[in-house]
Amino acid sequence: MSDPMMPDFLKLALYMLIVFYSNVVQALTGFAGVMLSIPPLILLYGPDTAKGVINILSWLICLLIAWQNRQYTQWKQVRHIVLYMLAGMMLGIFLYRHIDASFLVPFYGLIIVCVALKNLFLKPQDRPLPEWIYTLVLFGAGIIHGMFVSGGALLVIYLAAKFKDKYLFRANVASVWCIVNLLLIGADFQKGIYTAQFFKMTALGLIPLALALWTGNKIHRRINQTAFRRVTYVLLLAAGSSILL
Repeated sequence: MSDPMMPDFLKLALYMLIVFYSNVVQALTGFAGVMLSIPPLILLYGPDTAKGVINILSWLICLLIAWQNRQYTQWKQVRHIVLYMLAGMMLGIFLYRHIDASFLVPFYGLIIVCVALKNLFLKPQDRPLPEWIYTLVLFGAGIIHGMFVSGGALLVIYLAAKFKDKYLFRANVASVWCIVNLLLIGADFQKGIYTAQFFKMTALGLIPLALALWTGNKIHRRINQTAFRRVTYVLLLAAGSSILL
């Protein structure tokens, strides 16, 4: 539920601030913008409007990041990721409609927290895991995304293992979300949440979005590879912890 007692100008100022800071992170890493922006915006405007607007803005910034960094995109790998994620999403949508799958949420959060802590505090392994494990991670990301629209953390686990370079990581994760989020946009359209308020908020959100892209790009160019990886796993830790709480 949105807060009816808050003045409109204050809600709008908070909205633009949230869009800015969440998309600075999105532009820096290629992910986590939705995770940071959805909870406070749901409190301000309600779930349908918040999710609809953020889906569009997230898709736009991912499209811009993917285009700006298209020389780093490995399309064969992107197709592989999208194929398994879409298959998992179809299963996840089916499970969400037919069973009470809420028991999976703490388990999902625990996996993310463990992976984040391992990569933050233990020396990375030189030898990669078997390919079938990575495939399961992708399929699981699709299942979780189909059920709870929050499978991005598992996708990041996969991409962080596959792409050690910060430019490759960001370009490929943004390209994947450009494709996958189109399904969410289509679902929002079918729900009928594209109202006059939705278009007004989306248009206003373009201002902080443009500033966030510029700021995030500048930080990305200056941050070193080690710091970038630590930021990635700190965000994963935050995502997993928020799920557990």
